Amino acid sequence: MLVKRYHAKDMQQAMDTVIKELGSDAVILNSRRVRKKGLKNLFHKPVMEVTVAYDPANVPAVKKLNASHNPGAADKTQKAKPAAVSSEQLERLDKRIDTIDAMLSDFIEKFSFVKRDITYDYPDEVQALLVKMIDNQVREELAHTLAKQTEQMLRKQPDTSAAEILEHLILEQLGRPEPILHKKFTQKVILVLGSTGVGKTTTIVKLAADFSVKQKKKVGIINTDTFRIGAQEQLQTYTDILGVPLQVTYWADELESALESMSDRDIIFVDTAGKRPGDEQHREDILEMVRILKPEDILLCLSASTGFAALKEIVDTYGFIDDYRLLITKLDETKYRGSLLNMSWYTQKPLAYVTTGQNVPDDIEVVNIESITKQIVRDQVTTD
Repeated sequence: MLVKRYHAKDMQQAMDTVIKELGSDAVILNSRRVRKKGLKNLFHKPVMEVTVAYDPANVPAVKKLNASHNPGAADKTQKAKPAAVSSEQLERLDKRIDTIDAMLSDFIEKFSFVKRDITYDYPDEVQALLVKMIDNQVREELAHTLAKQTEQMLRKQPDTSAAEILEHLILEQLGRPEPILHKKFTQKVILVLGSTGVGKTTTIVKLAADFSVKQKKKVGIINTDTFRIGAQEQLQTYTDILGVPLQVTYWADELESALESMSDRDIIFVDTAGKRPGDEQHREDILEMVRILKPEDILLCLSASTGFAALKEIVDTYGFIDDYRLLITKLDETKYRGSLLNMSWYTQKPLAYVTTGQNVPDDIEVVNIESITKQIVRDQVTTD
C-alpha cells in the first residue's frame, strides 16, 4: 500500500480527484482543513487536505500509463514506497499482537474456570445438556451457571425434564426481541454502530428496504462513514434503486443540516465508521453524534462468528453508550447459536435482528428467540 496527499477546495472535489486518479478502492486515512504555507496564501481560504492509502495494482490503467511516461513521478512513487510499506507492516503487526493477546487471555480465563469446576458432579441428564451447550459455543462459565440452576430447579420439580427447565432459563436470559417500532406522525433517528467489517452498511440498506418497500415508510440515510470511497458508491447505488434520499456528512457540524433536509422522513438511519477498539477519537465522534442527533434507537452490530474475547473487546469499546440493542450479523457464517446467548449474557442488552446473508432486503429478520433456544438445547447443530 502507498500513501498520497491531495489538496482541493472541498471534500467533494478531493474525492472526485482520488477516484479519477487512484480508483474507488482507495481509502481515506485522514481529512482536515489547512491553510497552504507561504505569505501569498496568508489571506486565502483554507483548503481540504486528504491523505489517501491505495494499492498501485488497483490504480486505473490511464493513470499507470501516464506514470510510465513521467520518470519524475515514478521516482517519487519509488521514494515514498519504503516508508508507506513500513507503516502498513507495523499496523498489521500491531493488530496481530492485539489478536494473539486477546486469544491468550480468553484461553487462560477459559482454562481456569473449567479447572475450578471439573470436579462438579451433575446428573446425567444435566451433564448431557452441559456438553451440548459447550459444543454449541456457549461460554463455559455461562454453561456451568445454567447447568447448576437447572439441577437446582430439577430437584424442586422432579416431574419436569431438565431440557424444559434449561429452555426456560435460556429464554429468560435472551428476553423478548426488541425490533424497531415506528409510531405514525413521528420521526425516528436510528444510529448504527459496530467495528470495521461487521456489515453495518449492508444491514442499514436491508432495514431501509424493509421499512420503505414492505412497510411503506419514508426512509432516509445519513452516511458519516467517509473513509471507504468504494463503500460510498455502493450505498449510493442502493439508495438510488430504493428511491431513498442519502446525505453524506464529513463533519459533525453538518449533521444538523442533514437532519433538516430529511424533515419529511419517518425513519432516518445513520451509518458510522468502524474503528479499532480503544480509539479515543472515535468515542468522542460518536458522543458528539449522539448529542446532535438525539437518536431514539441505537443498534450495535456484532458478528455471530466473533470469538468471545474479541466480543468483549468490541462491547467494552462501546461501553460509553448506555442504551442500545444488539443486531447480530453474518449468522449464516457459523453453524453455532451459542454466540447469541453469550452476547445477550455479557451485554445484558436486548436482541433486535439477525442477518443471514447478502440478499437485500430478504436476509434480515427479527431474532427468533424460541428457535435459537431449541437449537441450543434440543436439536443437533445445523446451518439452517
